[in-house]
Amino acid sequence: MTENNSGFTLIEMMITVAIVGILAAIALPSYRNYIMRGHRSEAETVMMQVAQEQERYYTMNNQYNIGATQVSPLGATGTAILYNITVASGTAPAGFQVNAVPANGQSPDAQCGTLTLDSLGNKGSSGSYATADCWK
Repeated sequence: MTENNSGFTLIEMMITVAIVGILAAIALPSYRNYIMRGHRSEAETVMMQVAQEQERYYTMNNQYNIGATQVSPLGATGTAILYNITVASGTAPAGFQVNAVPANGQSPDAQCGTLTLDSLGNKGSSGSYATADCWK
């Protein structure tokens, strides 16, 4: 009489765990980079809106609203804030510079770091990636 046991052996289970571990090691960093790029893109959109608001303010008041602040995503509070956006004096005469500093979940973004946009439309970043790679 033969017994017919169904199930997994320890070897089969270990092979499955190893395969899942390898796939996770590959997929997780790619997913994190994808999420950071999305947050960065959202911050760039908010920065463009802030720059437009600065130009409207200048049209009505003949000066820029230096010191204005915003967050990305718009309306976020607490740990949901991913970028702190500020307006500072620019290098151009009577200009401004919008700075987006990573915060909370976006702070590990060393590839692009702080994003900048000035009143002349010049874009910049402080990270290890080229500015063109950060501003897409």
